[in-house]
Parts: sequence; C-alpha cells; structure tokens
Amino acid sequence: MTLTSQAWDRPEEYDHLVVVANDEPSQRDAIRARLEAVPGRARAAALGTYPRFRVVLAGDGEEALRLVTPEVTALAVDLVVPQRNGLDVIQEVRQRRPELAILAFTAGAPPSEAVAAMMAGADHFVDYDGPESMENALGLAIDRRLLSRFIERTEGELEQARSRLFQLGGALPPGLPGFGRPLTASAVVPFNEAAKRYLLACVKLFQGDPRGLAQRLGISYFALRRLLKRYEVPFPGRSRTRASSEH
Repeated sequence: MTLTSQAWDRPEEYDHLVVVANDEPSQRDAIRARLEAVPGRARAAALGTYPRFRVVLAGDGEEALRLVTPEVTALAVDLVVPQRNGLDVIQEVRQRRPELAILAFTAGAPPSEAVAAMMAGADHFVDYDGPESMENALGLAIDRRLLSRFIERTEGELEQARSRLFQLGGALPPGLPGFGRPLTASAVVPFNEAAKRYLLACVKLFQGDPRGLAQRLGISYFALRRLLKRYEVPFPGRSRTRASSEH
C-alpha cells in the first residue's frame, strides 16, 4: 500500500528538500505526489514513518534557480524548461552548490541529451516515462553525489597527507639508503604502492634466485612466497641452470 501524507507518523519530517523544475503543471504535480509518498530512511528507527522527500515546484529555469536555497539538497530539472533551459540551470547550480544532487530528465530524449546533462554537472539522467521513473532515479542521483563528494574529500585528504609527509621528509637521517627526501609532494606514494615497487626491483635483481632473495630480505623462502603474492609481484622462479646444479 502506498503511504499518503495523512498516514505518516511524522509528516513534517523529511530526509531531502527537493526542487522539481517542469513547465507542465499536471506532470510536476504527479512527480511531487510520487516523491512525497516515498518513506523516509535516515531516521525511521527514531521517528517511525515519515516522507523521504519534501518537494518544491518550479515552472521554469529562473524559478528553479531562485528556489535552490541552502536548505535544498536535491534538484530534478527537465531539460526543456522555459526561461533558462535545463543545461544552463545545471551548470549554474553545480558551480555554486557542488554538494547538491542533480537529476536531469526529459521525455523521449536522444542519447546526446544524457551526455550533455552529465557533462553540465548532473549526477544522473532519466528518460522520463511517468512519475514512477523519478523515485529510483532521484535516489541514484543522491547516492552518486554522496559518493562523488566522499571521493573528492578522500583525494583531498590524501594530497594533504602527501604534502605533510613531504615536509617531514627532511627530518629523515641522511644515511638511510633508499630513504632520501622525496623531491616533490607528488612523489610521495601510498605504502602499498611503494612496497610493490620495491619488491619488483628486488625480484628483478634476484631473478632466478628466489632463495637468495629470501636470504637477502631476512625471511624464509615460504614467507617470500606469501609476501610477493600479497603485493601481486611475480615470483622469481629458479633458473634451469641453478636448478640442475642443485641436483
């Protein structure tokens, strides 16, 4: 059974405030009714039932831009809205609200429309086929924006860590072989990548002599196998000459 606004335990609550921009009144009303019937998720355990979306309607692109206030968390915009077309709206909103989830839609769109919308800054595109197509599409746009922001923050933190490590590099004792201060911040690589590069170089030096490599590293032959497998480094098989001489 589809929940209506009267059925919610907390009808005044919502997870996302969404602006829906479309110039056909019956179509945008149907979209609002569909979205506002979706149950909330983030605080259901604490609040009981409540709508996931609170929808604000815009009849054209200019109105959509005015309605995208700091409280709005998602935008669903028809690419053919008047005043300002959907692509212009997406580009302007993306510049000022990088965290906003944006869904682009239109009916009977060629593939080029989807590509253009994504290049403009939309998180997802859906070929509109009735209000029921909007629920899942808007959810995907929200999830993709959250993931994109997470990746951006993670990359930013990684770059800060590399810069910090680069700054600290001067404190390393100058006599440690192979541990010189990196020349640039971009030269600082994650540990796993550094370990793999080191092991690849070792394998190249001891090609055909795995036991010699194990001895040099101060580990057992079987520990060497496990170590190389962990970092996806090819095992330096014994050469035929060495193998025959051992027999």
